[in-house]
Amino acid sequence: MKLLLVNLPRLDLVAPSAALGILNGIAKDCGCDTTIVDFVHICKTNMTDDEYAKLNDWCMNIINDLPKDIENKLISLWCDNVYNVATDYDYLCVSIFSYWSLNPAKTLLSIKSPIPVIAGGNGCNNAKDWIGEYANHVCYGDAENFMRKLLVGKEYGENLDDFPFPSYEGFDLSKYTSDKVYMTGSRGCVRRCTFCDIQNIWPQFRYRSGKNIVEEMKHHINTIGISYFDFTDSLINGSVSNFYNMNVAISESNLNVKYAGQAICRPRNQMPSHHYEAMYYAGCDQLTIGIESFSEDVRNHMRKKFSNADIDYHIQQSGFYGIKNIWLMITGYPTETLYDHQQNLGGLERYKDYAQSVIELMRWGTTMHINMDTPIHSMLQYTKLDSYDWIYNKLDLKERIRRRLELHTKTYECGYAQPRVREELNIIKEISRRLQ
Repeated sequence: MKLLLVNLPRLDLVAPSAALGILNGIAKDCGCDTTIVDFVHICKTNMTDDEYAKLNDWCMNIINDLPKDIENKLISLWCDNVYNVATDYDYLCVSIFSYWSLNPAKTLLSIKSPIPVIAGGNGCNNAKDWIGEYANHVCYGDAENFMRKLLVGKEYGENLDDFPFPSYEGFDLSKYTSDKVYMTGSRGCVRRCTFCDIQNIWPQFRYRSGKNIVEEMKHHINTIGISYFDFTDSLINGSVSNFYNMNVAISESNLNVKYAGQAICRPRNQMPSHHYEAMYYAGCDQLTIGIESFSEDVRNHMRKKFSNADIDYHIQQSGFYGIKNIWLMITGYPTETLYDHQQNLGGLERYKDYAQSVIELMRWGTTMHINMDTPIHSMLQYTKLDSYDWIYNKLDLKERIRRRLELHTKTYECGYAQPRVREELNIIKEISRRLQ
């Protein structure tokens, strides 16, 4: 059996697609042949910078309609690189990675495929009302069990250690800007943050053993020579005990590896200092932390469940053990008052001694957008389709943009590096046209 594996915008091109790597590993384990089509890379290399920027804006609902000439180019690239070669395969497997891939998915999959289509990825959970019209099979959860049942008639089970390792063989690794691959150590999350829909995809938190993760690291080192691993987990320290055991297992394996991942800020009694020491010896290079807001009231409404004192402890430990941080922030959360905004400004002053040394990047994004099927959408009884243009307690788009721009200036003055700032400010400029 032969499978054509394809991804869709919007994705960053820093490393090969984690979803396609997972599908590739499953297919090989089931005895299937595969061909990888990185359609995002094809779009990037065959469009002008302006065309590609508009494509991304359309994916993110910054603009409502893709200009017709760019849409025609998108469809032409799809037909040339996917549909025109698909007849040599048994299945077309399309990864709809996230909410931001829905516009291209609907446009491209509406064109009749010459072979059966399998659609999967987190984005499918936001497209249940139409995805079945365009795909013969739709996967809403674990691709491993779904694909194995479809291909060979039986599942792996629920133990993540029994799943096959992702395979990045067949990828042109020279296409990507970072010398790394993605790994998945867990599925689901132990938090139920109001702005996130992960609980709709994986209601229960499950994780792999440290021994199994070490074996996957060895596999990638031996097959493709990569020793930097970026975990895709919602949070790598969802189980504190398992995370500690994983770090011990990596350090005792004597592998010369580095890793990065998303984590939750935890108090000292949950992650004492020796946990950070274990991370250091295991090669923890960088943690992406969803701080979200320096206001405890806002974070409490978000259900983040950590205090300002916990942030202080975490950044001190990270600094001592040389673990770089990326802090993800949200401005204009629905319950955010002007006082909460002032606390955000004050938090930038509070941690500025760590700017660019420990806090490698501070990212504010654009402004708070509200996605369907998230707790905050239900809590606010929000019904408008536009995920940016909403009002709650007089907090409107104009005020959210004002706060975001004020935070940009303060972040710059305090010396923090801000990634993609030009792109984000251009997005804010585009969003601001709605105020005219």
